[in-house]
Amino acid sequence: MTIAVFGASGAIGKLLVKKALNDGYKIKAYVRNPKKIDFSHPNLTVVEGELNEYEKIKTFIRDTDVVISTLGPSMDRNATGTPVLDGHINIIKAMKNENKSRFITLGTPSIKFEKDKKSLVSVLAPILGRLFVPNGYKEMVLLGNEVKYSNLNWTIVRILSPVNEDTSSDIKVTFGDKKIKWKISRKNIASFMLDQVKDSQYTKSMPIIGS
Repeated sequence: MTIAVFGASGAIGKLLVKKALNDGYKIKAYVRNPKKIDFSHPNLTVVEGELNEYEKIKTFIRDTDVVISTLGPSMDRNATGTPVLDGHINIIKAMKNENKSRFITLGTPSIKFEKDKKSLVSVLAPILGRLFVPNGYKEMVLLGNEVKYSNLNWTIVRILSPVNEDTSSDIKVTFGDKKIKWKISRKNIASFMLDQVKDSQYTKSMPIIGS
């Protein structure tokens, strides 16, 4: 199986790519700067490209089975523009035109889901996002809508506070109905996203994960 990965040069993306290669998958990594992929593997193909290059994205995903995005919006309060949203629009369009269906991507609880219950995770987190990262909040909400109404077999893995250190060996899932710790290791995020390649439990769903 071949997985197309967008955001492969980021902190979560690198971890996901390495784990996928160790698990026997073939990986195609779409990155702006190939030099940031500081490792090699016989089953790894790195393609240089921008998120606004639709034709290149379409060609990139052509010979793949699953598409994963670990892209996230800027956490800069003064950021402008919606490059990650625009990239998702191109990815979704390309997937439809190339008859690809399985799409796994990252989000936050700012993206509302019909199964969400009122809790600190589902209510407070979006409020904090809107107050402190207004552009990122807006981009997340719009991104969620694009994915949700895409008619793809999508999963949006919603996260709160990713950290580098290991938080727990157990990954907890909630829709606001169970308590979780907001911090979760990037390693666990990558692992959970990769698990969705073969697990259909959260297809067309938006699990919030923590520790």
